[in-house]
Amino acid sequence: MLLLDTNLLSPDWVQEHAASHLGPLFTSSVSAQELLGMQKPDSEGAYRYALPALDERVHGPGRGMPPELLVRWMSEHAKKRPVSKQTDRLVVPRSRLQPESLELGHVAVAAAHECGYDGLLRVYASRGLHRRMLKPVLGKWEFLRREINGVIPLDDEIAAQAAALADRFVDAKLHVKGTKRNTMNDMLVAATSHITGVPLATDDAQLGRFYRSLGWSVQERDSLILATPSPLDLAPAEPRAPRGESRGFINRPANLRKRIDYNRLPLR
Repeated sequence: MLLLDTNLLSPDWVQEHAASHLGPLFTSSVSAQELLGMQKPDSEGAYRYALPALDERVHGPGRGMPPELLVRWMSEHAKKRPVSKQTDRLVVPRSRLQPESLELGHVAVAAAHECGYDGLLRVYASRGLHRRMLKPVLGKWEFLRREINGVIPLDDEIAAQAAALADRFVDAKLHVKGTKRNTMNDMLVAATSHITGVPLATDDAQLGRFYRSLGWSVQERDSLILATPSPLDLAPAEPRAPRGESRGFINRPANLRKRIDYNRLPLR
């Protein structure tokens, strides 16, 4: 079982390492958002689009609507607000890397992947992205649905852990690549690995050194870095779910996942 960093989310990487029998592959909702162009990389905290959260964890306005009304609602709502007002919201605490920030749509994108809400993704992506970006993004969505067993959404515990990791990153005087948001995304992915206990795979050498400085077990195989979290308590003490307890994502084998269908409605 591995948690793949954003840079490794590609068909070529999965095919190249298929013979290694790495087990089920997961990714963070942060990496999924980066891959799908949801976040604006040149703007701190801004989004191109964010899905409404339509599942049992966050009740959405589409529940109980007749199919024809739901299609109309999706299209009209996405046209006016590609960043849905019905999306989920999560506050990431202030750190020495960046002020308190608001994350959007992490439960929504995880639920869309888990439940096969292909049409929902297409409607909102088509409203939030330039036309030239849409086809590549739909291809990446199909890759996620086909090859990735689960998208792990952010929660309060992961956010608190990420803020603590960000403080350690700043204390280590490491280089911030691109924007502070890019680096904070790295901390959110690392925190997801730390809280869930799923080893993290990346090709970023600086992050590999950072994980080693935290006491993680870090192995290097050519350009691939496998980092297994240590039990260090970096964040404020909070009750943790037992490692064997579900955190809201499902290890669903490929043969049991729903086939990609952009006409499928987000109905339970």
